[in-house]
Amino acid sequence: MSSFSCPHFDMEKDYCQRLHTDCVPGRPGCVLSQNSVFAVPVEQRIREKAEARERKRDKQAGQG
Repeated sequence: MSSFSCPHFDMEKDYCQRLHTDCVPGRPGCVLSQNSVFAVPVEQRIREKAEARERKRDKQAGQG
């Protein structure tokens, strides 16, 4: 669940419509990056999101 509001966030897809990529609040180009502080560094959250996407793709490829 999110605790922020962003006009560029597509909740259904967990997608940033401004940056055309996965939503990771605070990433470079994000409107929240200048005025927010995050407990987990943005670089770590971007890496974790990419790893999860890879696992999901690998799992789907194994089923096909």
